[in-house]
Amino acid sequence: MNIGFVILFFYRFAGGQSFHGEKRLVLHSSDDVFQELQNIRQEIQALKAENSQLKTSLSALKRDSGSLYTRWGRTTCGANDTEKVYSGYAAGQQYNLPAGPSNFLCLPENPDWAKYVDGIQNIGGRIYGTEYEMHHPDLFDPFPQPMHDEDVPCAVCRSPRTTTIMMPGKTSCYAGWTFEYTGYIMTGYNQEKASSEYSCIDADPEAVFHGEDNKNGKVLYFTEVECGSLPCQEYPNGRELACVVCSK
Repeated sequence: MNIGFVILFFYRFAGGQSFHGEKRLVLHSSDDVFQELQNIRQEIQALKAENSQLKTSLSALKRDSGSLYTRWGRTTCGANDTEKVYSGYAAGQQYNLPAGPSNFLCLPENPDWAKYVDGIQNIGGRIYGTEYEMHHPDLFDPFPQPMHDEDVPCAVCRSPRTTTIMMPGKTSCYAGWTFEYTGYIMTGYNQEKASSEYSCIDADPEAVFHGEDNKNGKVLYFTEVECGSLPCQEYPNGRELACVVCSK
């Protein structure tokens, strides 16, 4: 029905233009108004469907992304949707050899082998298991159970969050970060020949079953602060350094 009036109706077309590019529609009947509203509803439904598809794609991206870290001293991973990739044995260079790599490896419990020859041919590097060293538990031993000479396990963990960081000198995460685990910075002894790296060993560590014999190999000691170049107020001399692993 023609009601004989003119309605001025403004709207910005999808994919449209700047403010000055807005279109003015002159609608002469209620049918025109109804049709235009129908068109807008359809555009809104299309935008909702596109938004839903984008949310689905984003969820898939989050599900397929993440970050890895090694939890030293444990065979399990933490909570917060973190999954275990595998568990195994902390390993590295023997403590008293003057050359070789400093880093730790987390060797899986069930290895696969390519070509090999059994027996030591002494033609390259070697890798050893790792032990906790607690020669003076009367002076400092924060672990809930005796760990001296026990062999060190490890677990490789996948967090659904895209960034993981080990923060030395902290026991909790900064705001906005998710807690994975806390522990102590441990490394080789400062008078041994082999180089070593600083690793965050879990504060409630486990041991490899039947691994209590004193075989040495790569060894782990607590790390004490020596201040001077480090500010002594924030890092008091001789204090054992803690650590935390966080993700975001």
